[in-house]
Amino acid sequence: MTLPLEDDSRPPYVQVAEYLRRQIQSGELSPGDKVPSSRELQEKFGLASATIQNAFRLLKSEELIYSVQGRGSFIRRPTAGPGSEGGTQNPEPSEPEGNAEGLRSRVASLSAEVADLRDQVSDMRETMQSLLELMQQLKGEGDGEGA
Repeated sequence: MTLPLEDDSRPPYVQVAEYLRRQIQSGELSPGDKVPSSRELQEKFGLASATIQNAFRLLKSEELIYSVQGRGSFIRRPTAGPGSEGGTQNPEPSEPEGNAEGLRSRVASLSAEVADLRDQVSDMRETMQSLLELMQQLKGEGDGEGA
């Protein structure tokens, strides 16, 4: 399947984030629902893991989703807007500030982000290794032509 916004010139990760954002806004995905996994989205749209992780990172920065290591990403409960009473910066808006569970959730979220970054670095290493091998092959072909 292609990206939902085929005629969109925005980067693919922005398009994936928009796809998920629309599902949240339409109610297809509700607070507490699990977001489709990175692997599911990779297969659905034919994109790299890093692209999907960038989409997740964008949605996390917008405080629409959060991740729990080993469990996946989930839709956040809406927070009060800026200037509203009760607004909070906690990773789990329903958790009172200083709550141990809220802290555990934040640690889990950061751990998941670190794991995502490790995956991206691993993907980059594989890509660099493939490029290096390709360059060596091309160099070998170039050397062989002159002999």
